[in-house]
Amino acid sequence: MTDRGDGSPDSGAVEAPGAAADAGQAGDGPAAAAAVLHLSPDERAERGVDDDDVREAFLTVVREGDAEAKDLRGVELPAIELDRLTVEGADRHPVDLRGATVESLSATFATVRLPIRLDEATLGDVTLDEAHVEEAILADGATVTGDFEAFEATFAGDVEFEGATFEGRFDVDESTFTNDVSFDGATFEGVAEARGAEFYGASNLLDDNTSFTGATFADLADFRQTTFGFTHFERATFAGEADFQEARFDGDAEFDEAVFEGFADFDEARFDGDTGFADVAFEGDADFRGAAFSGRERALDEDVTFERSTFAGDVDFRHARFRFVSFGEVAFEGVAHFEEAEFDADATFAGATFAAEADFDETRFREDADFSGVEFTARAVFRGAEFSGGANFLEDDLTFEAAHFGADADFHNAEITSANFVDTAFGGEIDFSGARFSERIDFEASQVEGDAWVDFTRAKIRSGEIAQPADDWVRYDLTLASLGDVDLVAADGDHRRLLDFFRFCRTEFTEFDGHEFDFSGHRQYLDRNAWAIHEFHEPPDADPDYALEMTPEVIETTYLKAKQSAAAVGDMKVAGEFRVKRQQFSRKENLRVVRDSSQDLWTRVKNFGRAAENYFLGVTCGHGMRPIRIGFAFVLAPLLYVPLYAFGGGPFRTAAGQLSAAEAFTAEGLATLFEVARFSYISYTTIGYGFLGPEGRAAEVLAASEAYLSVVLSALLVYALVKRSEM
Repeated sequence: MTDRGDGSPDSGAVEAPGAAADAGQAGDGPAAAAAVLHLSPDERAERGVDDDDVREAFLTVVREGDAEAKDLRGVELPAIELDRLTVEGADRHPVDLRGATVESLSATFATVRLPIRLDEATLGDVTLDEAHVEEAILADGATVTGDFEAFEATFAGDVEFEGATFEGRFDVDESTFTNDVSFDGATFEGVAEARGAEFYGASNLLDDNTSFTGATFADLADFRQTTFGFTHFERATFAGEADFQEARFDGDAEFDEAVFEGFADFDEARFDGDTGFADVAFEGDADFRGAAFSGRERALDEDVTFERSTFAGDVDFRHARFRFVSFGEVAFEGVAHFEEAEFDADATFAGATFAAEADFDETRFREDADFSGVEFTARAVFRGAEFSGGANFLEDDLTFEAAHFGADADFHNAEITSANFVDTAFGGEIDFSGARFSERIDFEASQVEGDAWVDFTRAKIRSGEIAQPADDWVRYDLTLASLGDVDLVAADGDHRRLLDFFRFCRTEFTEFDGHEFDFSGHRQYLDRNAWAIHEFHEPPDADPDYALEMTPEVIETTYLKAKQSAAAVGDMKVAGEFRVKRQQFSRKENLRVVRDSSQDLWTRVKNFGRAAENYFLGVTCGHGMRPIRIGFAFVLAPLLYVPLYAFGGGPFRTAAGQLSAAEAFTAEGLATLFEVARFSYISYTTIGYGFLGPEGRAAEVLAASEAYLSVVLSALLVYALVKRSEM
């Protein structure tokens, strides 16, 4: 045992080297031991100094040497074994092996309590399994020609291997680095493994604790379940697979300008600080499934950024979770999977490009989402996605302004608070069926080529504006949709044909209380097109797959809902016109039942009566909307009876007399016609002065029917006048 200088024995100190072979060799002191270490291998062989003597001399220098003795720069040493030893010196001067060559170094289960410098050194195998290194290891520019193994080792001091080269396997599985670690510019030519390792760092809070900036991993880089503090991998190159599955980054993590040539696997990784993946090249597939990017809740910076990065292969963010995140100007060249991902704060994809399918099925955007200027070359899927918004009051919760969809765009059943689709171009099917816009939509779409159809079937739109572009107008199918106070406008100001491109079929207009759709602004169009809204102008050879067949019953319901909408906003003129349209298709539905041989006789008879009544009301007073028509009918109805009374023969004879057709234009004949007409008006108005009466049986029946007809027509006239006064 040796004395530690405080009177207590040191059970961990190394023993003195054995007897020297001869004078001038090892000697008894650290200076002599250092002299042995500075000999070349050939010189040691000449003097009979074997490898065991060299190891003993090394331990003597470490234990007893001063700064001068520990200066071992450029020495050439055989294998150094420190297994299960406590390696400490009389002072804290580092063992300086800069530029040295060491055949191998082993310190398994050892405790190392003094700094070691290995800058520019060349080492063979380095084995530190379960070692406790309490001081710094400084090895900038070192070369490890064999394997570097440090399984379950603990490094309490700084570890620096900047610019180092590891030619063999690098294994620090389950090791703990409690201070700063730097492998900046290092090259790992073999497999690099740090599975379950812990890179905490403790010397600072604002800078990097662990840095692999500019490092090159030529083979597999395995950091599965590794824990990092503040970490830097900027400009690192991963030539093989990079495996960060279930890794945890407690501080900021920077991967800016890194290159992943193989598979990049961040499956279920946790990023609790701000994370940078800006300008990164993912040349193979990338997997971020279930990854969580929590960030530091800083006000001015994104919690994670992938800006300007390139994903050359498929990328998988399914079930990932983000706070503030930017994918601005990212190039997705393979399939991009974001199914069921969650964005808890603002997310921007502005200027990004998707060369293959972009899948955002059931993704949750809880604050603003920016897809402005995005290029979707292939199919874009947002089925069941939720865009809640609400982070601010000045911008859209969701914007696709100036975005370009080169193929199908699928927003089926999406839940959107407010959205901006102004100046958005589409190249395929545009599916918003079942989508819900709980606050507002601003939509101005254009078609890349061909005829555009926007499917708003069963969609719910509370308010907003749908604008037709100046050229190549787009068709909107609003079958079974719910429409609130949405303005329909034309960018070129030409509203005359606007509703030609909107199809309403069983559309709800009054679902949103206080936000009813108003047809008033389209009166000119509606009047010109006979108030038709259930169909739009279709291009040649169009064969759309409508959600509902346009049967008379369906169309009747469509106009009933439109009438209710107009009445809700107080526009009784429009409400009345839609009521007329409804009655027209109601009559068609009744006649369809009449022609249906599968119906029972009584049903067909009832529907025939309804159709006849409907037709009569339409012809006479336009279902209450044409008071002038019923006024003329009321005045001129008695004249319909005159031909029968005048030329019908005996059964139709009246006291006014009769005549032949030849006598009709004679003076006597015209006098007789006047008397017959007077009789008809007397019967019609039921005045009955007593000097003219019916004589034939048929004339008696007709006279009675005239009295009844006058009652009916007068009632219809009053009905039409009342309806008209309500407008």
